Amino acid sequence: MITSKIHKTLFLAFFLPVFLSYHLDAICQQITNKLRTDGNWNLDDTFYPYSSGNITFTLTEMPCGASTLLIQLVSQNGLGGFHTRTFTSNELNVAKYVGVNVTSLREHLFRIQAMVDDFTNINCINPSFSGEICYSKYVDPPDCEREKNLAIDNCKNEKVIEITVPIATAIIGVLGVYNMAKSSASYPL
Repeated sequence: MITSKIHKTLFLAFFLPVFLSYHLDAICQQITNKLRTDGNWNLDDTFYPYSSGNITFTLTEMPCGASTLLIQLVSQNGLGGFHTRTFTSNELNVAKYVGVNVTSLREHLFRIQAMVDDFTNINCINPSFSGEICYSKYVDPPDCEREKNLAIDNCKNEKVIEITVPIATAIIGVLGVYNMAKSSASYPL
């Protein structure tokens, strides 16, 4: 009895991470974006499809000469959850949440905007930053009408098989009895 409980516990402990890994389908992408030289937010029109939840950003390369970089995400049309985060040159390779409990209404897209806080210290012609953004992958919701029609079609096909198999078996049986009766009439035992 105790052994059975231990095995059940070990079974659940082993498969729990496996099951959870299927429910969380995250994407991490390396990005590099240019910055505007007038000190305003950049206008990168690369949109990333997300589902919902939390979004993290890890700054891997700071713009040349900058000590502070502001990162914010902008939803295509959503309910929010995005926050402007400040990254300093001391925080390279540190993951920070740039979106917490992010949700959207219709279009599951966001884009990244960045701005250097101390633009006077930039010492290169084309400043840019690099990093890794991680977010939950967007998966299209199931088409219920199509799924329902497929299920109905499969059900109809199964009913056809359920009806056809006994009828075919009966016909084969009748033919077998007929052939056996015919051959036993011509060859008496």
